[in-house]
Amino acid sequence: MIEKFLFEIEKHFLDEYPKEACGVLVVKKGKDYWIPCKNVAENPEETFIFDSKEYLKISRTSDIIGIVHNHPDASSTASQYDINNCNTLGIPFFIFSYPEMDLNILQPVKNRADLYGREYIFGEKDCFEAMRDYLKTKNITIPPRIPFEDNWFDKDLDYFSPDVVKEWGGQEVSIKDIQENDVITFSVHSKVANHCGVYLRNDIFYHHAVQRLSCRENLYPFWVKFIDRVYRYAT
Repeated sequence: MIEKFLFEIEKHFLDEYPKEACGVLVVKKGKDYWIPCKNVAENPEETFIFDSKEYLKISRTSDIIGIVHNHPDASSTASQYDINNCNTLGIPFFIFSYPEMDLNILQPVKNRADLYGREYIFGEKDCFEAMRDYLKTKNITIPPRIPFEDNWFDKDLDYFSPDVVKEWGGQEVSIKDIQENDVITFSVHSKVANHCGVYLRNDIFYHHAVQRLSCRENLYPFWVKFIDRVYRYAT
């Protein structure tokens, strides 16, 4: 994922040299982006600290899936500071040496970003699996699905009908009573539901659409038009 942004990242490193340069990899509306950020550390040649207001603003509108920074005139080996912060944030750190641009990817002990930025693969990493994996983090377990036929919605098949969902332990509820962690099914230009996601709060839901990366997104104004049903699963 980071490869497509290497030119922009290296330019940011050059512009900030000899300071450590930093930025983030994010997913917004199913697309990945690189966003350079400001290093506000007191000793920017030795470490980096994000501007808190800038970081929070980004996190409110995007899913941060990677922290990028460099070690000017030094190796890409992770410092203890890097390790501690990587584990605290639960997000992978992409550490570059500079100017060599050797890359070291530091993974956190517990990755909180692994739900976001997934590449879509039908039957493996798709909307249903994203929904199941998200609910697992909330201690809600849904049994494995039956094998879905591709483009089932064009074949008079309905894998999201109330009867089928009931077999998975779901109970249909009114859209007016929607709560955090409820599952939303959508009929996108289809007679039957052909997509699903998990409601978070404040008009935000988590999902994984075809030909896009998994992400959080607003229901309004686009997705709300295609809501089919809402289901609730017990913890």
